[in-house]
Amino acid sequence: MKWITCTVASILFALSAPQAAAQDTNGQKGIAARHPGDHNIAEDPDVVFAENFEDSLAAVIQHWDNVKNRQIMSLSPDVPAGSPGGHCLLVSHLGGDDTGGHLYRRLLPGYDKLYLRFYVKFDPDCYPIHHFVHLGGYRPATPWPQGGAGIRPAGDERFTTGIEPYGKAWRWDFYSYWMEMRHSPDEKSWGHDFINDQNLKVEKNKWICVELMMKMNDPVDARNGEQALWIDGKSWSRDGQLLSHLRPGSPRGQWIWDSFHPDPQGQPFEGFRWRRDERLKLNFLWLLVYITDAPAGHLSRIWFDDIVVATSYIGPIQTAQSL
Repeated sequence: MKWITCTVASILFALSAPQAAAQDTNGQKGIAARHPGDHNIAEDPDVVFAENFEDSLAAVIQHWDNVKNRQIMSLSPDVPAGSPGGHCLLVSHLGGDDTGGHLYRRLLPGYDKLYLRFYVKFDPDCYPIHHFVHLGGYRPATPWPQGGAGIRPAGDERFTTGIEPYGKAWRWDFYSYWMEMRHSPDEKSWGHDFINDQNLKVEKNKWICVELMMKMNDPVDARNGEQALWIDGKSWSRDGQLLSHLRPGSPRGQWIWDSFHPDPQGQPFEGFRWRRDERLKLNFLWLLVYITDAPAGHLSRIWFDDIVVATSYIGPIQTAQSL
């Protein structure tokens, strides 16, 4: 984790800067607005996959290609406000027993742009999480998550972005692997972060709506790939810049090893060249809880619900009153 010095003025601006409305970058309302209470959202023509954990746990697991440590998973009656269901997934990690668990699913046949929305709640005593929920692509697509930690992708076989509640800082950011990564101080290529704002805090003990967008570069020799993040339907701005949408020319900042630090006086962000082969596409979702250093016997609990993957912006669950 790297920190940069900022002025008092910039801190005050960050705390008071207006956030974007709950809409996508084209100003359109999301899929959730067409399905109040998320009713029948899985049937929307733009939806690729939806999981609300309303079946038995045995049935839920059949919706996924690969499951790790099923024994730490259970169904809980705790659900987000407005959720149409009565159950969510609870992952209970006990320090010293294992490093967590996951649900992994292919998203076939593969896509050039996807949005992932999920709800998550962290117990107040949840230990810092090493890695979290990922969206990305493998070629060929595999029914299990692949390795590659610390290794820069070649551009024709894989890329991935995790949405991370970064360690002890408990701040939201991206954690991305792609073919034009920089080296880390140890000369390896670990996942890169981009927002680097300690004010974008993870709030524990409450349901949070998280949404990620990834867009492939096209043509494959261009750096016009993008990614964006919304928390509770809002993007994140500071110093007059939209920080949570990375695309060619925006935001401005500077690279320090493997971290992009936004700065209005810096260089325009170059954009992502996710791939060099058009056959590499977005084709997997990895719901991951990976905790490595929790003390023996320490219980960490994380709840998930109302997952939607779609080809257009989704947004938080809507009620009749909020439309």
